[in-house]
Amino acid sequence: MSNDLRDKYVRALQTTEGNDPLSRLARASLQAAAEKFSGLGLLQAAAGPGFNFRLANPDDGGLIAAHEVGDFLQRVQKAVARLAKARRVRRADIVRLQPLDLAFARLDVTASMAGSIIVDLQPHITTVEEGENDLAPAGVSWAEIGAVELVRALPEGHDDEASMDSLLSASPVMRRAVADLIHELPNPNLDISLAVQRGNGERISSVLSAGQAVTLRERLGVIREEREVIRLQGRLDGLRTRRQIFYFEPPTGSEIHGFVDDSLVSVVRDHLDQEVEVALESFVLRSLAGKRSQRRYRLIEVAGQQSQLPPGSELDEDE
Repeated sequence: MSNDLRDKYVRALQTTEGNDPLSRLARASLQAAAEKFSGLGLLQAAAGPGFNFRLANPDDGGLIAAHEVGDFLQRVQKAVARLAKARRVRRADIVRLQPLDLAFARLDVTASMAGSIIVDLQPHITTVEEGENDLAPAGVSWAEIGAVELVRALPEGHDDEASMDSLLSASPVMRRAVADLIHELPNPNLDISLAVQRGNGERISSVLSAGQAVTLRERLGVIREEREVIRLQGRLDGLRTRRQIFYFEPPTGSEIHGFVDDSLVSVVRDHLDQEVEVALESFVLRSLAGKRSQRRYRLIEVAGQQSQLPPGSELDEDE
């Protein structure tokens, strides 16, 4: 690709920097073009917060009905709002959503193609209205935070068993958000692709086949029991950021691994290969058939910094 063509593309993006609906639509169209013609090297220039999902029905030549797209868009909005609220109010689970919760993490459709929808991740509630306790990090919307959490937790591809397994150790709100996406789909044969373009230029994507969705629905039907919080001193041995898995080496016994929330990923990375005190939520899973799992773990505190999704009474069904 010539520098002249790239410069023209960058100038086109710069003319759509406004926050009005027409500017958003134009910006999303340019980002969609960058994705479609990825070989031209436009994706970096098009970096900006946006969320794209694609649906396809392999049994019908990839075609899907309009009502299926609309239904899934509502599911995505609900899942993103649920995860955003959990981070906003610092609770491990969110059962009910109010209209204000959807407004905090509102998704606006900015472009659509066959089986594909692009929504923006711009903030919609001003900081004056949010209040001090409801502020997202500077330059990041709650919609972006929720979308990133959701996409990170889902598998990268059709053979990504590690992410599928990791979800069983995730926070209750994460499992509930995934259930928002896949529970009682009007068309259970859909293959789903999700991608988030962050404001900092990072791009995260996930793929969930119809078969994987069936497996996840079964796995999410487990019950947690024997829950407790344990504190250990040991070495943080590793981190798989994309799958949100941590590895911890205690002073005695075998290595521990489990789920780490996105809010703790940076502090884990800063303490890799170091002796550190951690707090873990420990539990056993029991399936509806009565089968019990090995003990599982979720990292909830590292070197004094607590996850924004702490355990405790927040795990109760009622808020």
